[in-house]
Amino acid sequence: MIVGGPEGGAGLLAIVLDDGEAIPVFSSVEEAREFLESTGDFGRDWRPLEVSAGELAAMLEHQGEEVRYAALSPPPESWEGGMEVRVVERELLAALLRQQGEAGRREERRGGLLRRVLRRVSGG
Repeated sequence: MIVGGPEGGAGLLAIVLDDGEAIPVFSSVEEAREFLESTGDFGRDWRPLEVSAGELAAMLEHQGEEVRYAALSPPPESWEGGMEVRVVERELLAALLRQQGEAGRREERRGGLLRRVLRRVSGG
């Protein structure tokens, strides 16, 4: 995620695409930093922020109807070649992240239960 804004704001960066705005989402802080560095002076008020899947889902949901899309690892502004930005509906990405988080918690609970059962069986 990229957060910040003019005058020390705490908003999410949104970029303008052909058919609306999108929140850029990156797979690493380094990737987000590279994108920001490519924006020149504009990027000085923004900073990369690493968040969990649940935090990302909450941040995306908080946007409401203002921004329709999430841009998946958009290339740096200075990148040339006409590459298209991959986008997904913001609400869909938030729902998928929530679903992934719930599945992970269920697996942890099952794994924890299985470990406790195995310890009892093995006498450990």
